Amino acid sequence: MVGVDAYAVLLTIIANCIVLALEEHLPKDDKTLLAQNLEKTEPYFLLIFCVEASLKILALGFVLHPRSYLRNIWNIMDFVVVVTGFITLSVRKDIGIDLRTLRAIRVLRPLKLVSGIPSLQVVLKSIIKAMAPLLQIGLLVLFAIVIFAIIGLEFYSGALHKTCYSLANLDQIVTEGEMATPCFQTENRSQAPSGAYVCDPEISTCLEKWDGPNYGITSFDNIGFAMLTVFQCITQEGWTAILYWTNDAMGGKFNFLYFVPLIVLGSFFMLNLVLGVLSGEFAKERERVENRQEFLKLRRQQQLERELNGYVEWICKAEEVILAEERTTDEEKAHIMEARRRAAAKRKKLKHLGKSKSTDTEDEDNEAEDDDGVSRGATYLKNKVKKQGACANFWKAEKTLRFGIRRTVKQQWFYWFVIILVFLNTVCVAAEHYDQPPFLTKFLYYAEFIFLCLFISEMLIKMYALGPRIYFESSFNRFDCVVISGSIFEVVWSAFKSGSFGLSVLRALRLLRIFKVTKYWSSLRNLVISLLSSMRSIISLLFLLFLFILIFALLGMQLFGGSFNFPEETPLANFNTFSIALLTVFQILTGEDWNEVMYQGIASQGGTKSGMIYSLYFIILVIFGNYTLLNVFLAIAVDNLANAQELTAAEEEQEEEDKEKQQAELEKELVALQNNTDGPPTVEICPPSPGGDGKSNKQDTKSDKDIENQEDDMGGPKPMLPYSSMFILSPTNPIRRAAHWVVNLRYFDFFIMIVITLSSIALASEDPVVEDSEWNEVLNYFDYAFTGVFAIEMILKVIDLGVIFHPGSYLRDFWNILDSVVVICAAVSFCFDMMGSTTGQNLSTIKSLRVLRVLRPLKTIKRVPKLKSVFDCVVNSLKNVFNILIVYILFQFIFAVIAVQLFNGKFFYCTDESVDVEDECQGEFFVFSTYERPPEVKPRKWLAQSFHYDNVMAAMLTLFAVQTGEGWPQVLQNSMAATYENHGPKPQVAVEMSIFYIVYFIVFPFFFVNIFVALIIITFQEQGEAELQDGELDKNQKSCIDFAIQAKPLERYMPKDRVSFKYKIWRMVVSTPFEYFIMLLIVLNTLLLMMKFHNQSQLYRETLHYMNTIFTSFFTIECLLKIMAFGVRNFFKDPWNIFDFITVIGSIIDALVVEFGENFINVGFLRLFRAARLIKLLRQGYTIRILLWTFVQSFKALPYVCLLIAMLFFIYAIIGMQVFGNMKFDPDTDLNRHNNFQSFFASLLLLFRPGERTALCSILILATSGSCPPVTFPCLSPRPCVDTFQVLVYLKAS
Repeated sequence: MVGVDAYAVLLTIIANCIVLALEEHLPKDDKTLLAQNLEKTEPYFLLIFCVEASLKILALGFVLHPRSYLRNIWNIMDFVVVVTGFITLSVRKDIGIDLRTLRAIRVLRPLKLVSGIPSLQVVLKSIIKAMAPLLQIGLLVLFAIVIFAIIGLEFYSGALHKTCYSLANLDQIVTEGEMATPCFQTENRSQAPSGAYVCDPEISTCLEKWDGPNYGITSFDNIGFAMLTVFQCITQEGWTAILYWTNDAMGGKFNFLYFVPLIVLGSFFMLNLVLGVLSGEFAKERERVENRQEFLKLRRQQQLERELNGYVEWICKAEEVILAEERTTDEEKAHIMEARRRAAAKRKKLKHLGKSKSTDTEDEDNEAEDDDGVSRGATYLKNKVKKQGACANFWKAEKTLRFGIRRTVKQQWFYWFVIILVFLNTVCVAAEHYDQPPFLTKFLYYAEFIFLCLFISEMLIKMYALGPRIYFESSFNRFDCVVISGSIFEVVWSAFKSGSFGLSVLRALRLLRIFKVTKYWSSLRNLVISLLSSMRSIISLLFLLFLFILIFALLGMQLFGGSFNFPEETPLANFNTFSIALLTVFQILTGEDWNEVMYQGIASQGGTKSGMIYSLYFIILVIFGNYTLLNVFLAIAVDNLANAQELTAAEEEQEEEDKEKQQAELEKELVALQNNTDGPPTVEICPPSPGGDGKSNKQDTKSDKDIENQEDDMGGPKPMLPYSSMFILSPTNPIRRAAHWVVNLRYFDFFIMIVITLSSIALASEDPVVEDSEWNEVLNYFDYAFTGVFAIEMILKVIDLGVIFHPGSYLRDFWNILDSVVVICAAVSFCFDMMGSTTGQNLSTIKSLRVLRVLRPLKTIKRVPKLKSVFDCVVNSLKNVFNILIVYILFQFIFAVIAVQLFNGKFFYCTDESVDVEDECQGEFFVFSTYERPPEVKPRKWLAQSFHYDNVMAAMLTLFAVQTGEGWPQVLQNSMAATYENHGPKPQVAVEMSIFYIVYFIVFPFFFVNIFVALIIITFQEQGEAELQDGELDKNQKSCIDFAIQAKPLERYMPKDRVSFKYKIWRMVVSTPFEYFIMLLIVLNTLLLMMKFHNQSQLYRETLHYMNTIFTSFFTIECLLKIMAFGVRNFFKDPWNIFDFITVIGSIIDALVVEFGENFINVGFLRLFRAARLIKLLRQGYTIRILLWTFVQSFKALPYVCLLIAMLFFIYAIIGMQVFGNMKFDPDTDLNRHNNFQSFFASLLLLFRPGERTALCSILILATSGSCPPVTFPCLSPRPCVDTFQVLVYLKAS
């Protein structure tokens, strides 16, 4: 079907989507009058789709022959939609069958739009092509989930059903803060394991009759619940809460050994394999479809633009020449033309040398052609100029004025004048804040008009001077015109209606022109060009994403519409209306709090009894939306950056060639001139150019560095520097020679490494709460000793190398500077200590100086070469990120200013929700927690939200928190509830404000952050290739050779005597049926482990126990047979056999302990390794083997990266202890007995959360508003214990 019919079907689908979206779902299947009328349209839509399907079946045939109707995936989907539609219409409503699921299939109709839009080809095909390897990755991830679910089932089954119940009423739960907490069942607190939560025996008791957290959904009671909980943990949502609950229920010593590897293996490694596959498939599909034509087209387009710009400049200069020539006589013209012809040849070759480029617009990047070309153009144009009669003088004056303005516009001072105006305008826009003084409001009001007039004048002047066509050739000028038009519209709008959109802040983007005078301009421009060239792919992906969100929003409305009504409240994230459903799906797509929406969805459909099947909706949404579609953004970013870097490299190569040609021509010209002179021949015919000298000097420097590096690599002692140290110690001085000998001792660096390690352990052992404790006093004396050792090391190196003046001296090395800063600061803090000063200022100075001790572990980086190379790679990637970082900050600033304009002063609320104004928010009000209990009396308070937009700095911090994806739904709800300045919120009163956040998410988390990641990926690739640049091998050849060198031949043992009993056993053990039998046993054993559940009967438990004993005996027999067949030595050569042996021994010990002795130690986890042998089943797949090999290789390549990350975590954990260690606990906040900086281990675990972005926002809020416990620093004022600067230090950790 083509033409009109296809468009008619598409329009019908769109109309059907609109009808579905207009439905409003009410509780208990109530319907509005509009919904009832809309439901009557369903048969008509179904009829149209039925007619379309019938016509296609008649035209194509049904299924039997090739290319028939049901051989197409889209037609299958159409057929299912039509058939299910007829079923829902034909079945009577009073039979009691729930037809919502069948009705929900209607929402698949919008998918037909995909088949009707050709521009989705690359994105959709790359995703479809990636489905096969993605399925393999899915199996790998599923395998990991099953393993961790079995382990969780073994250890945590039934652990989360105990909580504290009131002694006064055994049906009433006693909460800690706002939520119920799992508890450890004991009457004596001293008997509870460390970290477990014990109920207060005076008011409550621990009973096992609680459903569990999150309506009982979060648990390990059976394999289904356990797999859902593990999947939730892998998505990094709410896993810390589960960790803390298990700590409360069982003690907190070893639980992290389960959850942290789960996050590292499941989330950081396995799910990132999805990204790798998608990137590869996207690049291959794009290369196949586009055949790299777009890239070559870009190159040609750039070349044409340069030529066009040169031609335009040539015409402009020609016009100026004409004007000048009209004022001269014919005789003067003849002399001028002759002189030009004579000088043209000489000037032609030297025209580019010493010429400065214009920096205003892209049109002016290439200057005019040579002068004889100008004169020819002048003659041609002069003949075309008509005499204007009486107005001739006027037109001459007008041309003179225009050319004068054009010259002025192209001047450097005019360019910088405009940049300064833009900067001042940006400062004025950023100065606006909540509760600003009236004079500032008035000043900013008039300043806006002044700047607007200036920019309109600049635009009109440029348009007049260059002409409209040439003016609009520049993309910068087009952008200026759009922004100025928007500003004029904004001024007119605000004159009739109050409020502003903040569009004028887009002028700040003009600050990007500053890049034109830097070396980063070319790479930045090429990145923008590459992104614009792939805009079709990006728009297609955004359309696909919108379609995906639309379908799941409509599906959510069909499944959950009107059912998110709970006794407490209706959650703000629901599926009752189309707009809110879209936002809910978008929130799940960003990965934030998707588990909370899932809990509410399951609870609304009957809870754990009948609603668990609905979890599939949320799981599919997260897998296909978050981990598939959104990763295509990163694939596009990697592809575009690769293109941009190719463009930049090509341009740089072209520039180098041009420079070399110009240099060669200049030298030839100079030789020719000297040969033509009549004087005696000079000795220096071709003097070296300054550039050549610089180049040779650079090469000399480089060779010197290479020699130094070779000396460093050699094992012999380093020679002493041939300079006097500190002007008094010559190379022959005995003191200096002794210092040199000590510093270069074989074990000197090793001794310093040991001291650094001991110093780090001492730092981690400090008590940040009781600073004057005896333990801290002992550690202080050790710190004196460590500082003394580092001071001696510094003094010896200064004596040996000198201070700073000569090459190779002490302070010319960054690492030595770091060492000296740490030592000097430690010495200064000791001086303060000895002086005994106790003023607050000195205390904070000592504390700040002592925090610098945490930098000592960084000294190890220089001493471990591979660690240093990883660090250098990170530094290089940060250098490359710099130019994009500037653009990122500028865009962040623009969004912040727009947010200040939209939400300034509107984020206030009263603790009593019924009050809207600050004047009325006084006195007290009642809070009804439950209907059974009497209400509580609470004071009314007028407060600001934790994250707000009252000024630009606060707005940037809020938007940064939104960008991390953590806690942004609450900021979104606050924005949609904002009404007027100094007024309280009204929930979802302005849903249109969500557009701001959707645009922000597309620009930042989806694009900018992915470009950062892509840039670091490409930098690491380039760094690896740069190491091989000087050699003859490329990266693949080197990998092949390394693999060939390291490869070991496969060994297969076989008994010599073929008649012996040993040979018969060996033949049985290595036979294929035996392998399959063992595989079957592994699968059955895994299924057995998955069959355990909470509250199982005694008979069922004993059956499982005996079955486990049988499997253990089978695996023991297998192990013994293999030992008999291979012999002990050959058996233990295979790592798999070692693994089998360990698991068998562990299983036997476990069975013996459970059967005959009291279960004093649980070694049951050893038999869970048997389930890990499922990996043998996965080895049958070729793609799986590649993935497993990739997985193992990435682990091998990561030790030094992990060491660097561990070092950073260590440093920030110590800083956290020193800065935030004395903050109060509050069970209602995220700073509580689980989350704190009061010990090194707690700090590490807390830092792991912002390291993978969990609860970053709440920790930041607490850091700026926390209070100190009275143990150490009594808070005498409401000022926070830590300042914003310290928070920024912490922020860098994330």
